[in-house]
Amino acid sequence: MIRVVLVDDEPPARVRMRQLLDAAGGVTVVGEAGSAVEAREVIRATRPDLLFLDVEMPEVRGTTLAASLPEPRPYIVFATAFESYALDAIAVDATDYLLKPVSRVKLAATLDRVRARLARQSDLERDVEAGSRVQLQMWPGALPSIPGFDCAAASLPARGVGGDFYDAFALGGPSWALLLGDASGKGVAAGLVASAVQARVHTAARLAKLAPADLMAAVDRDVYATTDGARYATAIYAVLDAETRHLSLVNAGHPAVMVVNGTSVTRLDASGPALGLIEAGHFSSHAVTLAPGALLVAYTDGVNEACNEDNAEFGEERLASLLAANDRLPAAGLCSCILDAVRQYRGNRQDQDDVTALVVRALG
Repeated sequence: MIRVVLVDDEPPARVRMRQLLDAAGGVTVVGEAGSAVEAREVIRATRPDLLFLDVEMPEVRGTTLAASLPEPRPYIVFATAFESYALDAIAVDATDYLLKPVSRVKLAATLDRVRARLARQSDLERDVEAGSRVQLQMWPGALPSIPGFDCAAASLPARGVGGDFYDAFALGGPSWALLLGDASGKGVAAGLVASAVQARVHTAARLAKLAPADLMAAVDRDVYATTDGARYATAIYAVLDAETRHLSLVNAGHPAVMVVNGTSVTRLDASGPALGLIEAGHFSSHAVTLAPGALLVAYTDGVNEACNEDNAEFGEERLASLLAANDRLPAAGLCSCILDAVRQYRGNRQDQDDVTALVVRALG
C-alpha cells in the first residue's frame, strides 16, 4: 500500500486526485495540505511514501518545497496545469510530472513506477540494516577500563549505517590509544570509509607502533590512495600514558577537542588536514597532561553543527557550558547528557548528522 500526501491549494483538485487514487487501488491518502507551509508539517507527521504536489501555490512554490525537504524524503510527483515547470521538476529529482486533468492511464503508470522503486528501496533498507549490524559489531561498545581514568563513548547514528566511529585499545605497558572520527557523507559510503580508517589506525598503531603524528600521516596516504581525495574523514587520535597522565593527540581536521579542568577549558584545534583529503598532509601533535579531575571531551560535528528549527547551530559555547554544568557526572553520564542535549535542541529536525561523543576523566 502506497502512503500518499496531496498538496494543492485548490480543494476540488485534491478531491479529484483522491477519487483517481481510490479507483487505482493500492493507495491510501494519509494527509492533505493546501499550501507548502502546511505541507511541511503534514509530511513530517505522516512520513508518506509519495507526494502529489502542485507547482503554482501561494507563498511557496511546489518546486521550492520539494527542494527543501530533508532526507529521507518521499517520492515526488508534480500534478499541475502548466508545462513550463518540467525542467524545474527534473532539477529536484521528481519521479513524474503529470499535466491536469490527470488521466487514469498516466496515473496508473506513475503508481507502477513508484511501486517498483519502493520495492528496490525495501531491498536496500535490508542491506543497510545488515550493514548496521556489522558496523555495531566493529564498535567497542563500552570502552576498556584504563587504570586511573573513567572513559566512555556513545553515538547516535542519523541512519542505519553511520560515518562516525570511535575506539580505544591497549598499546602495551601503560599506553592506550583513543580514536574518534567522522567520515564524509552519510549512509553506507560513509560507513565503509569509517571502517577502513578504523582498521588502518589499528594496524599502524599495533603492528607498526607509529607515533600519533606519523600514524595519521600514514593513514592519510592510504585513504587518499584508495579514494583519490573523493572521500575523507576527520579524526582525532591520541596516545595516553596511564601512569604519567600525559596525552599526545593529533587532530586531523576535526572539531576542537575540549580539555576541561575546573573552570578552565583548553581547545585542541586541528593540527593537520582531514585524512584522505590531500595526498601528503603534514600532522603535528598536541601535548597535554590531564590533572586529577580533568576531562577530555571529543565529539563529531553532529554536536556543534546540530541545528534547531530556527536553523541556529548548537555551537561550541553551548557545549562548553553544558560540560561546566555537568562536570561531576561520570564519563558515561556525560556522554548521555551531550546526546540528550543535542536531541532536544534539534526538536523536530532529528534527520541531521550522526552524533558521537567520547569522554575521558582523570581520576584522583
